[in-house]
Amino acid sequence: MASVPEPAPSTSANPPGRRYGGADPEQRRERRRAALITAGLDVFGTDGYARVSVKGICDQAGLTQRYFYESFADRAALLVAVYEDCVAFVRAATVQAAAGIADAELVETTTEGVPAERVPDVTRAALSAFMSCLADDPRRARVMLVEVVGVSPEIERVRMRAIHDWAALILALARGARPPSDRERLASVGLVGAVTQLLVDWYVAGAEEADTKRFALDEILDVCVELFVAAYGRLLT
Repeated sequence: MASVPEPAPSTSANPPGRRYGGADPEQRRERRRAALITAGLDVFGTDGYARVSVKGICDQAGLTQRYFYESFADRAALLVAVYEDCVAFVRAATVQAAAGIADAELVETTTEGVPAERVPDVTRAALSAFMSCLADDPRRARVMLVEVVGVSPEIERVRMRAIHDWAALILALARGARPPSDRERLASVGLVGAVTQLLVDWYVAGAEEADTKRFALDEILDVCVELFVAAYGRLLT
């Protein structure tokens, strides 16, 4: 990958705070951070977290290691940033798809939740968008479903927070602003777990050495929609 030209270190001729290429120092730092996240997605999502060095990430980004440590303490910190970027991307697509069906500008803040008669369509639209994001970019699928699992207790906390955020989205769609019970919270976490495990199986079964059947995403989507609709009727309303 071609190197991204960077300004020279500060000297008397290049004082701190000087604009370079139309960007101030903070803007340049943010650009470098974004480039490292993009590179992290490429290498973690292709080669795997355990096989990638800081140097390899920097080579992919076209930056020196000096700039890596400007934004990240270590590879694990970059993995968290890549994971959170993936989650934000997928969540935005999921919410947009649900809102398009539910005729709600902000599905997550609707007062009463999705009307019962629209739950199947909204569920299918939202889950289809979620799964499409992973199917369309296997790098995101690998990062979200495989690479962040079991790396460290700190990253497990990040992953669990994301799971509970997805569960909160399910509750917002089902119940709107009405406070959920513990039973409803448990049901929503269970639904996230079911979808996640089915997608992990789908991803792992797609590997060359896999010895299990890989089910089509359409089949997985159908099963997940049935699970969500059943849970809505029995556990979430």
